[in-house]
Amino acid sequence: MDRLGNGVVQLADPSLTGEQSLIPVNGQPNAITGSPDGVLAYVGTVFGPGLSVVDVDGGKVTTEIQVGGFVNEVLVSPDGKTIYVATGTAGGGGSRGHVAVVDAATGQVRTLIKAGLLPRSLALTPDGKQLFVGDERAKGVTIVDTAKNAVSGRFETEKTPLLLAIDPKGKNLYVASSRELATFGLRGGKAGATELEGVPCGLAVHPNGTFAAVSLYAGRNVDAQLVTVNVNSNKVRTKEANGKGNGPLAMSKDGGRTFVLDKKNRKITSANSDSGKPESSLSTPNSNTPTCVAVVETA
Repeated sequence: MDRLGNGVVQLADPSLTGEQSLIPVNGQPNAITGSPDGVLAYVGTVFGPGLSVVDVDGGKVTTEIQVGGFVNEVLVSPDGKTIYVATGTAGGGGSRGHVAVVDAATGQVRTLIKAGLLPRSLALTPDGKQLFVGDERAKGVTIVDTAKNAVSGRFETEKTPLLLAIDPKGKNLYVASSRELATFGLRGGKAGATELEGVPCGLAVHPNGTFAAVSLYAGRNVDAQLVTVNVNSNKVRTKEANGKGNGPLAMSKDGGRTFVLDKKNRKITSANSDSGKPESSLSTPNSNTPTCVAVVETA
């Protein structure tokens, strides 16, 4: 959980109670994820270094890595050896970007992959062999062969892809766009879609692969929604009002709880993933605006 400006990572127990700790981070945090073993957190920033490596137990930043632009999303390979960073840069009358491939052991940027005009969202297959990159500037998804660190394909989408996720078995890619959650095969080809009542701001697939959780912005004067979608039938299974909790979300590894950011009220909410019903909340420190969230758990 982070704030604007030179930021801070707020570490809290998943119960949203008990002791908390704050870790200062250079730059404005915009993306966060944890290493598979739960030892490290990787924080992507809009300003500053671009990527900060946080020792979770030690409560400090250990490394800062220049990735060549502001960060939209960060993912780590299943074996923990590689960090993928979707970046953007401004210039030439607009924005463009790339995916930085970072060696987790050395902190060195191995290569920069041109994957569309402006990479915004990322998804990895469970075996780590394919990386999918959603393009904010164009209606399409780029496929990257991670063994070669090279683009291996691309397919078009009817709408701009805002968020991506892959089911735990690695069979389908889920693409959240304005008022829609669509299912695609890993080579493209739309297999189905669910109509949504707003703009998706957070997306996660349950570990059992049967449903996805989506946080929705439905308008300034309307409550946000936390929706769960049956990804097999492409039907909404639950829909719960969630105040102004329409920001990014993260799901616990066991799938029991879903955490959603409420930027307006500067807090994070916890909900039962199966029912979507809110359970508890936690304010951010010093009324700072939260920008991203991750569940970092020891494997």
